Amino acid sequence: MLQLTDVHKTYSKKASKVVALNGVSLEINAGEFVAIRGPSGCGKTTMMLIAGGLLGPDEGNVQVDGTEPYSLSADDRAKFRADKVGFVFQQFHLVPYLSVLDNIMSAALASDNDEAKHHADELIARFHLDDRAHHVPAELSTGERQRTALARALLNKPKLLLADEPTGNLDRENADIVLGHIREFAAAGGSVLLVSHDDHAVSKANRTLNMSAGEFVK
Repeated sequence: MLQLTDVHKTYSKKASKVVALNGVSLEINAGEFVAIRGPSGCGKTTMMLIAGGLLGPDEGNVQVDGTEPYSLSADDRAKFRADKVGFVFQQFHLVPYLSVLDNIMSAALASDNDEAKHHADELIARFHLDDRAHHVPAELSTGERQRTALARALLNKPKLLLADEPTGNLDRENADIVLGHIREFAAAGGSVLLVSHDDHAVSKANRTLNMSAGEFVK
């Protein structure tokens, strides 16, 4: 489902260069939940953004469900991301003036999802957000915000879910709720790439890789 082959990425900062990824290769199959663990600045988030079609690599190949997203035009890549990839971030990135329902529905803007409203209602019920459907993010608890963000990521029934520190702002109870839904996604045949400092979150994965200075290490 996801294949990274010899991926390199360097950031230029004034007169210096920072190597974020140094020849990283990774494969994730359908139904697999993979976690990447490592210190801040080791390249985890850069790798996730490249895997999701949001940041082009300097070198190397990226395949998502058999397609090389960086060979597509910007518009086609945006639609490809909307159809194939779901994103969950530590900071939620909800639109503050939209309700829970509309935040979830926003994922359908770049997709041809004729069943978006029906599936949004299903996700709201599944994530126990029924009584919050018409509330804005400021009226939600932290756990409810992350559940809303996860529901948005799953609206278009993606094949790949990318989660960047999804439990970083959550207490243990809410973290377990979110991680439980992520595990269910993988158990149903989806592929998950999670990056986290949280050993508890990482322990839920089927496979864990360690990263340091832009490379995988043992």
